Amino acid sequence: MCTSINYTNGGHFFGRNLDLQVDLPVQAVISPKNFDFKFKYAPDYKEHNPLIGMAMVEDGYPLYFEAINDCG
Repeated sequence: MCTSINYTNGGHFFGRNLDLQVDLPVQAVISPKNFDFKFKYAPDYKEHNPLIGMAMVEDGYPLYFEAINDCG
């Protein structure tokens, strides 16, 4: 379920949650700057900002549901 709030002064806020019917082993995860993300059908992603978010960790690799970086 998602929630959003729009204020008359122009402020906008949006929130999400993991309201699922399945219990997944999610946890708060931090990926450092330039963590080597490897993809099956895309080039590796080696240069990026640090991330923090909710993820499942599979074989030491974060599978993010939601994340944010230091730029917002």
